[in-house]
Order: sequence, then C-alpha cells, then structure tokens
Amino acid sequence: MKKLNLIFGLAILSVVLLTSCKDETGQFVEQLHTNVQKNTAIKACLKVSADSALNHLCNNNGFYNYEDGLYRIDYAPLQSSLFDTLENHGYGYLADTLIRNTNLLAASCRAQLVSPLTEAIDSLKVIDYDALIHGDGTPITDYFEVYKYRYLKSAFQQPVAIRMDLFNVSGTWALMVNKYIQFTNTPLNFDIQNYIVETMLDDILDEMRVEEELIRSDSTHRNDEMHLFGK
Repeated sequence: MKKLNLIFGLAILSVVLLTSCKDETGQFVEQLHTNVQKNTAIKACLKVSADSALNHLCNNNGFYNYEDGLYRIDYAPLQSSLFDTLENHGYGYLADTLIRNTNLLAASCRAQLVSPLTEAIDSLKVIDYDALIHGDGTPITDYFEVYKYRYLKSAFQQPVAIRMDLFNVSGTWALMVNKYIQFTNTPLNFDIQNYIVETMLDDILDEMRVEEELIRSDSTHRNDEMHLFGK
C-alpha cells in the first residue's frame, strides 16, 4: 500500500511540475529562436569580415601595398639594431629584400588560412549575444581574438614555415644574422617565424575590425543573416 501511495504521489507531482513549467506565452521558444538568430548574425559578421580581410591582404602583394602599406610587415623591432647596422656597412639591400619577400610570403597564404579561420569561427562559443550584437566599437572581432588567437597562431605556423624557404626568407635572414654577428660580435635573439605569424594574424584581425565597423554602419555590407545589426 505504501508503495502504491508513493507511485500515486510521484504521478501527481509530475503533473504539477509539467503544468507549472509549460510555456503558455511562448517566450522561451521565442528567446531560443532569438539567440539562434543572434549567433547566426555574429558568425556571419566574422565570416564576412575574415573574407574581406583575406581579399585585401592575401592578394596582389596586399600586405605590402594595401592602404599605402598600412599592413606591411616591416620588422619594426629590428630597425634600430640589425637593419641600421647592415645599412652602415653597405648591406641595407638585404633588409629591403627580407621585407619584400616576407610580404610576398604572407600574401600567398590565402588558401591555407581560409580553413582555420572558418573552423575558428564555427567553433566559437558565444555567451552574451547582446553584448556582441549591440556593443560599441568592434566587440565581435575583439571577442574572437581573445578566444581564438592561440588556435589561429598555431594554425598559421605551417604555411608560413613552408613559404619561408620558397620565398627565400630563411636564406636572406640567415645571411643578415651572420653579417650582424660579424660586425657587432653580438648574438641576435629574434624568432623570425613567430614574428611573421603574429604580424600576419594581427593584420588580418585589424582588417576584420574595419569590416565589422562597416557592417554596423553600412547596410550594403550586410547579408540577410546580419539584419540584426540594422536595429
């Protein structure tokens, strides 16, 4: 008898819970659909921004020439040490060669960068949709950078490493370092591959920010999935 009473009690409790949890207004379903739409808009913004960045930078010497060389990989940390030393000894042309070849290397990587960028965007977990949709500045790209920078940096390593030999970046760099040590008797501690990868990635993210701002301010930069940015 006690067992029957327990079963009956559980059945009553289940009915009460189901009744109390029933979404009479449809607000839960509406909120769920809204979050799906917001997530879609955020991912679409990132994909369009990434595609725009690659179109501008990984095309026709884009890193070197685009926007008057705004994204040019110029080895700024070495200008006052390695580059000046070589210039003073008649080897300044090596720095010019290194810069030119490095930017050609970066511009040639488009096909190898599409997949990791797409995967990073698709796997991005968003928590606060409204903060990214309605935030000031470029919150979507900023959020993407925070959570996917390490992954993208790792993914960019192999295509850069392969092209360092193809574009004679490695050979030019080795000659420059040897000359520098010969003239200064000072070892040079500089990870050139890491510098190229980080500068490329930073440039792409910066150009993505430019596109995100346009998506927010100019309806012609939005597709149907990004209609939420117009509100």
